[in-house]
Amino acid sequence: MAASQQDHERILVKHAVTGRMLINSGTDDVTYELERSGEGGGAVLSIRGVAPWLAEEIRGMQRELNVFHFEETPGVPPVKHWFYVGEHDVTYEASTSTLTIHTGSEITYNPSEYWA
Repeated sequence: MAASQQDHERILVKHAVTGRMLINSGTDDVTYELERSGEGGGAVLSIRGVAPWLAEEIRGMQRELNVFHFEETPGVPPVKHWFYVGEHDVTYEASTSTLTIHTGSEITYNPSEYWA
């Protein structure tokens, strides 16, 4: 069986102020789609499988969210993408348990460029 792209990628949604982990696709029972908008480095992240109580909590701190996307292909140095949410929208569709996060700017970095 071939590995899916998400087998080598994961997303994290964290509270920027406290560093609290809210969603980790590597350990939580969620799936996601990340679409880059092409406008100023923003993206739209749709996460399926988010409980209503967690979605409400995340929406309550939407101005203080950081989203991380990690590409961790075996044999290749990992690439990390950091998206800032800020003034962008965070919505929840209860019928599909889908949390949608619109992000602003993106910073991409390769940790191997900073640590030997």
